[in-house]
Amino acid sequence: MKTTKCIALLLAIVMTLALFAGCSNSPANDPATDAPATDAPSTAPDNSDNTDGNDIPAEGLTFPNPVEAPETITTVGPDGSPAAWYTELELTPEELAQVRSMNLTACFELINASEWDNANLIGFQDACEAMNIKIVGQGCCDLDPIQQKTNMESFAALNPDIVTCQPQDLDVCAPTFDPLWQAGVKLTFMSNVPTGYTAGKEYVGAITDSIVDMGIDSAEMMADAIGGEGEILAITVADVNYVCNTRDDAFLKTIAEQYPNITVAEVGGFSSPNEAAQITSALLTKYPNVKGIFVSYSTPCIDVLQTVKALGRTDIKIVTMDLDTTCALDMAQGGNIVGIACDMPYAMGYGRALMAAYACIGKECPGYVTSPSFKVTRENLLEGYRTSLGIEASADVQAALNG
Repeated sequence: MKTTKCIALLLAIVMTLALFAGCSNSPANDPATDAPATDAPSTAPDNSDNTDGNDIPAEGLTFPNPVEAPETITTVGPDGSPAAWYTELELTPEELAQVRSMNLTACFELINASEWDNANLIGFQDACEAMNIKIVGQGCCDLDPIQQKTNMESFAALNPDIVTCQPQDLDVCAPTFDPLWQAGVKLTFMSNVPTGYTAGKEYVGAITDSIVDMGIDSAEMMADAIGGEGEILAITVADVNYVCNTRDDAFLKTIAEQYPNITVAEVGGFSSPNEAAQITSALLTKYPNVKGIFVSYSTPCIDVLQTVKALGRTDIKIVTMDLDTTCALDMAQGGNIVGIACDMPYAMGYGRALMAAYACIGKECPGYVTSPSFKVTRENLLEGYRTSLGIEASADVQAALNG
């Protein structure tokens, strides 16, 4: 009896083991199947909003944190054509998938490696990453057309699909870019366009800030700072530079038309930012009673600021364009700089990549695109950093504001 029960028990064990072996589809010692089950959430990407399950967003590719277009867009292109608002640039999910599949390459040239310039680069990098475009070349011309020519030659040797930069010395720079577009490279520009070039032919398009509005904003901040009356100086770009010339002219026009009690004692034009200090020193000797100085953009403004401080002129109010930490720190400390007309360089870098992608898939692209501008004073300086550069203000700036 005991023997019969033992045999029956052994048969039951054998059958049970066989059943478990038959239910298993995994090889022995497979760590995936040997791992214990958990209640942890899955780390796999959620493609429920994607169009094809390949990490393509349902909305395609659009600008991060877009700003609505104003009722009237004042910016026009170098040829006088109306500018498109930057948020018009976008890729559908299908277009984004097409761009990604092309494995494109790009080169990016900085103009002076400032914070403003680096924000452009970061915007371009982010857009390229979203579109699977590899950046294979990078350089800086430091506003020098000769160095720009050298950089473009170096880029050409890399055989990229896309090159983007800000052209220098517009009347004579076309030969710098001719070999690129003739070889099929898609050129996108920031702000300026070589003389004689046509959008959709030699280059895809250009993107800039709201250049007229920035000049108007600067004039309004200057008028507020000096009480609407008195003498001022204007330190402006003397060379052919569509964006800077347009912004400077908008400032001067607004002062002349809207503020009859403000006199521009003299306009000092510079060809190189390094000349701004000497020009300022000479003009302050000639016009000792000036109450304010307008400077075309932040790089020469730093030299103007140092000159004013060296002369002990704490009374002079300075307004400039483009956010920079040196200028922002002086503003935060309650120094000479009282107003900065700002734009969104991150958006301009992002847009340049999108415009190039348009051309690579044969999509019609606006020839000239504009992006937002706004006023920055000490009161909204921290917000200005976030909106313009996409970063927090430096610790020094924050400490000065809280001091």
